[in-house]
Parts: sequence; structure tokens; C-alpha cells
Amino acid sequence: MQPDYSHALFEAIQDSAVLLDKSGRILDWNAGAVSLFGYHKKEVLGKSINLIYQQNHPFQKMIHEQKKWQAETRYIRKNGIKGFCRTTLSLLPTQLPNKAAALILQQNITVHKILEIELQEKNTKLTQTLERYHEQFYFTNALLIKNIHLKELTEKNLRESELRFRLLAENATDIISRHSPDGTYLYVSPACKTLLGYDPDDLLKYNTYKFIHYEDVGKLKKAFNRRKENSNHHIITYRIRRKEGDYRWFESNIRYIYDEETRLIREVQSASRDITDRILDKKARLRGQQLAHVSRLSSMEEMASGMAHEISQPLAAIVNYTQGCVRYLQNNQHDPAQLIEIMKKAVGQAERAGEVIHRLKNFFCKGKLFKTPCKINRVIRETVSLIRYDLNSSKTKIDFTLEKEVQIISADKIQLQQVLLNLIQNAIEAMRDTTQYLRRIHIQTKRIDENTIEIMFSDSGPGFTKEMAQKVFTPFVTTKAHGRGMGLAICRSIIEAHGGQFFINPNTQGQSWIKFIIPVN
Repeated sequence: MQPDYSHALFEAIQDSAVLLDKSGRILDWNAGAVSLFGYHKKEVLGKSINLIYQQNHPFQKMIHEQKKWQAETRYIRKNGIKGFCRTTLSLLPTQLPNKAAALILQQNITVHKILEIELQEKNTKLTQTLERYHEQFYFTNALLIKNIHLKELTEKNLRESELRFRLLAENATDIISRHSPDGTYLYVSPACKTLLGYDPDDLLKYNTYKFIHYEDVGKLKKAFNRRKENSNHHIITYRIRRKEGDYRWFESNIRYIYDEETRLIREVQSASRDITDRILDKKARLRGQQLAHVSRLSSMEEMASGMAHEISQPLAAIVNYTQGCVRYLQNNQHDPAQLIEIMKKAVGQAERAGEVIHRLKNFFCKGKLFKTPCKINRVIRETVSLIRYDLNSSKTKIDFTLEKEVQIISADKIQLQQVLLNLIQNAIEAMRDTTQYLRRIHIQTKRIDENTIEIMFSDSGPGFTKEMAQKVFTPFVTTKAHGRGMGLAICRSIIEAHGGQFFINPNTQGQSWIKFIIPVN
């Protein structure tokens, strides 16, 4: 049997070589293809050749129409790396035994293509630069022709420069001025009449320092009396007196003309514009920031009281847990596992107290919320478990009407629990004078629409009077003997920070409730 030289040649090709059947599916795949595309032969046999290309090509149609095809194509390796290759589709004799209909050769030209793209980009930039230089050259050439024309009409280069300077200055909206090194005006453009109220002749021969605000004279003198030739221009901001007597803020771009022999400043030229509106706007923003800072400082006492109010609940729980541990330890038959469980709850409350401080600090100082997905029904039940001791001690029962299909919300769970704890604690304290077996709290959740849910609290206590309902959100206003008057104000602030609303219905018709509406997101 004669050796298959064609297959040996196929495998010896260093570039990628692929045999296709009439439908464009892979029949064979040489080592060059494995190296280029990263797929082993077993992974691609029987699959469409378009597996390796970033877009589909009509290989089946080209094979059917007996078309030879060559193009630069984009390929993608197995590991996701993309590149360029030159693809050549050659048709094979139909009588071949292995049903091969076409041969595709792929030559990796990624480096060449990248260099070509970079070259094109550099060529584009170079073309743009040349065009810009051409424009500048055209403009410069026009100026040069104009200068030559002026030179023919003048006797001295200095007079020619003077004429050019005046042509520019007298048509500028900014004040163009020339000064001697001591600050004396040598020339002032007509714009000074509009901006300062002076005619140019009113300023000539006077020293510019005469019109500068006394607080700014020093820095202007420093700019004019530069001794080192380390820069040919300088920008300075100062106040200058208008003819009417008021001061305006100006910004001057100062340019120095040096003597060619001594290298000392021979003349100072400046282009000055009125920036009063910009300065006043900046100062107004600064005053606003200062007022905001003062406002934050003035609310520190209120914030501290609020934090003390919020942290009192987890601290009370810690006291209850530790007192329980003391009672168990005093009993010689205490259960260590039970003690460990109680202490774990105390630790949890301590951690919660720290978290409350951190969250309230962020809420009051920075306005930041740490939102996470929450199931409101679960949050309510977890909160009730935190205050279970107070409920049992006060003989208070809680009834739930929790809608099962209520949406998951995005909220700060810790702050939301603080709202719930405050409302439950307020209800417990409000029912101290109510007969024990009648002390009940009812918590209801309800889906209002797809974007909003409602949480309502009611109890068997006396409720709020109409007058008190209008005052309870004012800090330090309270109906409790030892209350701080911060709870409901903080509750409303937290709910509103979540984009919700907080309502109190006074006990006008035997029904008093508190509810808040909170958006899902």
C-alpha cells in the first residue's frame, strides 16, 4: 500500500490547514490549526468552520458555487483571544475518497494587522498634524506677508511691532495693556472704557498700582519685578478700582519682554478680563459649604441624643441577658449550654449596638444607606424576637397580618429594624395603664402595588391626640415621663431616607395607627 503523501503534506503545513466537506463542516484539522486556534482535532471534527470566526461566512454556498475565496478575517481562539488571519478557500476534486470538498488555509497575520492598524492610526494622526501645521503655516505665512508689507511702510522694527500690537489690542474685548517694569501704563486698549469706565488717555502715564486694591498691590508688584527669566508669562488675579469707585476682580495674563543684551525685563504686556461674576459665584459656593458645616455642627447634640435613644434598646437587652446569666449562676443546677446560648445573644446585641452607632452616624453625618435585599415579613419577626423579653415582661401580645406575596425590598435592614423596635417599644409603653389581658399590638404588611408596600402598627392603647400627632416629629417632644422625644423623628427620617412616607392617624374615632409606606427599590 502506497504511503499517503497528501496527508503527510497536509500535516507538514506550518500554517493552519482545514479540510471541509460540502456543507462547510470540518473533516480534518492539522497541527497548525491546533496551534493557531487552540482546539484539538477531536473537539472540532464535524463542526462548522465558522466556530473559529467572529462572524459567519457562507462557506457552504461558496463550495456549492465552486468559488475560490481569499480574505482577511477575524478569528477567536478557544481561550477567547481574538486575532486576524488571511483565509484562503480552495476547492478540491470531488472524486476524493474522504469526501473533502475544500481546503482552507489560514495564515496568522495578527501582529502584522495590529502593526498595520497602529500604522494607520499614526498615519491619521500624522496627517492631522500635517494639516494643522499646514493651517498654522498658512496663517503664519499670511502674517509674514503682512509683516513684510508693514515693514515696507515703516522705518523701524519697533514701530512695526507697535502697529501690529495696536491692531490686535484695539479690537479685543479684553483690556490689552503695556507697562514699563515699574508699572507705568505705556498703552491701554479701548476696552478699558467698557470694563473700567476710563478712557485710554485717562490711564496713560499713571502707575497701575494707583488703581489696584491695597491688599493686592504686593502680589502685582511681585509679578512685575521678576528678576529671573524662568518664564515669559504669568497669570495673576487681583481687584482694580473702576472710575465709579467700585472694585472689580480681574485676571491678567502677563507676558514679559526681555532685553536681548541684558536679559532684563524691558516691558510688561498683559491681557486682562473681568472675572468678578466667577469669583463671586465661587465665594457663594464656599459660603454655602460653610453654612452647611455650621448646620451639621449645630445638629450634633440632636444627633447624639438620637444615637443614645437608638442604642438604649440593645443595651437594655444586654443587661437582661447578663442578669439572666447571674441568676442561673447563682443556681447550683445551671445548664452551661443554656448559659452559652444566653451569652451569645448578649454578644449579638452588643454587636448590634455597635452597628446601630455606625449606621446612625452614617445616616446623620453622611446620609448613606447600606441597602441590601430584605424580606419585610422576616425583618418584622426577627425584630419582635429581639424585644421578646419586654413583651413577656409587660404581658403584651403581638398579632400579625402579614401578606405572603409582599415583594422583597431593598433597604438598610439595621435602620429598618430600629424603626420597628421604636414603634413596638412605644406601643408597650403606651399600654402600661391598659388591663393586662387587653394589651395587644397588631402589625400588618400589605402590597400596595408592584413598587410599594405598606407596614401598619396599631395597639390597644389610648393613641395620639390630634394636637400631639402634630408635634411628635419635633425633636425632644415626648409624652413619656422619661422619654427623649427622638424616636418618631428618627423613624420618619429613616423612612424618608429610603424614599418612603411616614403617617400617624390620631385617635379621633376610636382608631389610632401608625403606618409607613416604603418603595421596593
